[in-house]
Amino acid sequence: MNKYRKSIIMPAFGLSFLFIIPGYVYSQMPRERAVPDRPVTMIFWAPQNIGITTVETPEAKNLNTSVLHTFGLVKGGVERFFGLDDGANTRIGLEYGVTDHFSVGIGRMTLRKVININGTVRILKQTESGSVPLDVALYFSTGISTLPGQELEFSERLSYLASLMVARQINRFSLQLSPMYAHFNLVPGDNPQDLFGVGVAAQFELNDRFALSAEYLPVIGDRFTGTENSMGVALNIDTGGHIFQIFFTSNRFHNEQFIMANNRDKFREGEFRFGFNIHRMFGLRRN
Repeated sequence: MNKYRKSIIMPAFGLSFLFIIPGYVYSQMPRERAVPDRPVTMIFWAPQNIGITTVETPEAKNLNTSVLHTFGLVKGGVERFFGLDDGANTRIGLEYGVTDHFSVGIGRMTLRKVININGTVRILKQTESGSVPLDVALYFSTGISTLPGQELEFSERLSYLASLMVARQINRFSLQLSPMYAHFNLVPGDNPQDLFGVGVAAQFELNDRFALSAEYLPVIGDRFTGTENSMGVALNIDTGGHIFQIFFTSNRFHNEQFIMANNRDKFREGEFRFGFNIHRMFGLRRN
């Protein structure tokens, strides 16, 4: 009886090693990602580069909050405390990632009390291998002026913006071109209702914590009387929880259609103002 047990147990014990040992060895081998061609992340550090919207959008079920400020002209000197005494134009905004390729947002700007509702559709994402060389996204925004004391129809308070954002990152340098179109249902005087512009945004990463960025937004063709092309430079700081942007810009507004329609200062002639933006991303996805 004992011999019979040994004849069964010993082969079974040896056979089990044929399954256990290869499994153990396999578990110790380094695992490679099934899809190594990953998308490039953080082409720009924030959804907004001073005043121009970037291709960066929240991932699915993530919420980005932003607080944007611009003050008066720095050339006001000590008497105006370099523009800080002139008060801030502030915009508070929220943007939610419905999917990894589509986000919606809402915000309010204190100057002219404009509420804007926006959406972004991500068409292409640049990949690390270069198989997809560009980030491409469509951005849409509707602005609603809620300034009281004006006898206006609701439709007369509306403005619209459509922008095609094309961006690419090369090592530490990122560049974005944004041809855009704006329409105002009501404009003062003989100003055009339709505006065209090409936004240019650039960023250079100094290290993991600091990056320099700049932007330029020229109006192409007809423009509002007395307006100038907007320009700005910024220092971006990654604090670990926030992206904090400190900048100087000729423009006081935050939405692109209002930037194109209302900027009257020339950056190159020292007509610029101090401002800062704060961006914070919250993950709402449940584990």
